[in-house]
Parts: sequence; structure tokens; C-alpha cells
Amino acid sequence: MLQVSMKINIKVKTNRNESRVIKKDFAEYEVWVKSPPLKGLANKELINTLSNYFNVKPYNLRIVKGLTSSIKIVELTK
Repeated sequence: MLQVSMKINIKVKTNRNESRVIKKDFAEYEVWVKSPPLKGLANKELINTLSNYFNVKPYNLRIVKGLTSSIKIVELTK
């Protein structure tokens, strides 16, 4: 089975009223999450929100860069 992966650039906005994904460009997204950026809560919600958006399991997404930043690079594997 062939695995395909791509890296996408994410700008995360925390403490929002809703979770949503806004596509800016081919591999550029803005993601709103309800969680605050404390103890990995926002990162966990980011992965869950993206997994719903791309219709993949959460383990198919991995934060490659920017674990403690609002600007992240996420790898999507299918």
C-alpha cells in the first residue's frame, strides 16, 4: 500500500467560540480552536479538528514544527 504525505502550514487561533478550519491557499490553513494554549490542549483540539476536516484518523496527522507556536507545520499521511 502506497502512503502519501503532505505538509500543510497552519495558523492556530486559540480561545475562539467555535472550532473551524479556513482554507487560505493550497497548503495554507487557519484553524480556530476553543481550547486555550495550555498543557497541549490546543494542539490536541487542532489535531481532532483537522482529522474531522480531512476525514482521516487523528494518528494520520502529526505536528512537525511549531509545537509551542501559533504557526505550525502539520504532516498529513494517507
